[in-house]
Amino acid sequence: MRKGFTLIEMILVISIMSIIGGCSFVSLKYYNTVKNRVDAQYYCNAIVSFINNSKMYCRENSSSATVTFDIQRNEMKLEKGITIVNKLTFENKIALYQITGRQSNGDIIIDNKGFSNDACTITLKDNNLVEHEITMRVGTGYVKINK
Repeated sequence: MRKGFTLIEMILVISIMSIIGGCSFVSLKYYNTVKNRVDAQYYCNAIVSFINNSKMYCRENSSSATVTFDIQRNEMKLEKGITIVNKLTFENKIALYQITGRQSNGDIIIDNKGFSNDACTITLKDNNLVEHEITMRVGTGYVKINK
């Protein structure tokens, strides 16, 4: 009776393990890419919903409010005066990157009828540093996800 393994048996086992390991690495990389894309799309849709819900809130309560963006805290808020009405915090390593608009600080001012005369572009960055843009046009109330 022999003890141990032959060289051929060891090479065969190592090659099978490396093939399985290589396939799982490719699958894991693909999984992370898809997960990243889904997270970014979720937050793009959440921003559009947040803006539309803010407009509806102002219309229903006949009061004006401001949607503010805090890049350092990675969140956006609906503020009525000094009161925070609603807040959206970004997680899963999706980051607010840049807000450009007519207001110098990128805020969106909504009047008591639910309309805004502000246009802006909101840029998010995901885990792969891919930028996703959301634009809001003046007067139409149209909010669009670009990427």
